[in-house]
Amino acid sequence: MIRLGVDPGFGNFKVAAAAPEGVRVAVVPSVVGVGEADLGLLSIGNLGRRRRRSEPDRVAFGGVEYLVGEGVSRYARPVQRMDFLRLSDGPELRAVFYDAVFRLLGGGSHRDVVLMVGLPVEVMADRDRARETLRAMRRWMVARHRFAVGDRPVTLQVINVKVMAQPAGTFFAWGLDNGGRWARAKGDLKAPVAICDIGFNTLDLFAVQGGEVVARFTSGDTAGMRRAAELLVNAVRAEHGVELSLHEADALLRLKRPAIYTADGEVSLKAAVRQALDTAAAGIITFVERRWGNGRQFAHLLFTGGGAEALREALLQQYPHGVVLSDPVTANAVGLARYAVRVFKEE
Repeated sequence: MIRLGVDPGFGNFKVAAAAPEGVRVAVVPSVVGVGEADLGLLSIGNLGRRRRRSEPDRVAFGGVEYLVGEGVSRYARPVQRMDFLRLSDGPELRAVFYDAVFRLLGGGSHRDVVLMVGLPVEVMADRDRARETLRAMRRWMVARHRFAVGDRPVTLQVINVKVMAQPAGTFFAWGLDNGGRWARAKGDLKAPVAICDIGFNTLDLFAVQGGEVVARFTSGDTAGMRRAAELLVNAVRAEHGVELSLHEADALLRLKRPAIYTADGEVSLKAAVRQALDTAAAGIITFVERRWGNGRQFAHLLFTGGGAEALREALLQQYPHGVVLSDPVTANAVGLARYAVRVFKEE
C-alpha cells in the first residue's frame, strides 16, 4: 500500500510519503495552462541566458495536454481559479495532482494508493460542505487513472481517500514520527497547541488540546497571501501598465530584488512589494488577534504555510513565543503522510 499525504494548496500542490527511512515530498506550483511548450526551431542562437529556465511539465489525459508548474506563463495564460469548488474536481486539479504524484513516485504502475487529503478549515467546519467535497473528490479520485507526463505513461490505482483539516497536518508533522507514532513528550499531547496556517488563498487557525479541537480558537478565512499578490498586481498595473498573473505576483513577493521589465526599462518593485507585504501582514495579524489575543494561552504556537515564511518578521514581532516551522510550505503534506501511515495501517 502506498500512503500519501496531499495538500492541494492554491499556491503550491504538495504530495508526501512517509517511511521509516525518511519523508519524500513533491511540490508543484498550482499553475495550469493549455498551450504548446515545443517552440520548434525558434531561438536566438547562443546569445543571452545560458542556463536554461525551468520548463513546465506536459501532463496529458482525456485527449488533452496541459502545461503544469514552473514557467507556464511563458507559454500560456495561467488558469487562476480561487474558489473552493476547485478542490472538488476539474481538469486543472487533476493535472496538477497527476504532476505532483509523478514527481513523487515516477512513471509506471502504482497500485493500492490511499490518500489523506487536507482541506481548508472553512470547508471542514461546514459539515455539509465537507461531506459534499469529500464525495466529489472520491467520485474521481477513487479509480484507475491513466495519464502521461512528458513521454512517460503512468497508471495510478487509488483505492481510498480521507480528509482532514490542512493545519492538522502541521500538528502531525510537529508531533508524529514517520511511523505515525506520537514522538514528543506526553505532556505536549495534553497541552494547548495552536497552528496558524497562512496559505495563498487561505488563513486557517487551528487549536487542539488533549486530543480534541478547541472550537473557540479555530477559524478560517480567505485572507492569505493572495491579498498581497492582488495589491501588487494592482500597483504594477496602475504605475506601469503591465498585467501580472496572481502567481507571477506571488513569485515577485518572495524575491530579494523584485523587478520587471517595461517599456521604460527595468523597474524595481521593492517598494511596491514591501507595501503589499506590510498591508497583508496587518490584515492577517488583525484576524489572528481577534481570535487569539496575545496567544499566551497556548503552550505551543506554530506558524506554517508559505505565507509564514514570507511574513516571518511581522509574525514573530507580534508573537515572540511563536515558532515558524523549518519547512512551512511542506509541513501539512508531511504531517498528513505521517497520519496516513497511522490511520491506514489500522485499517
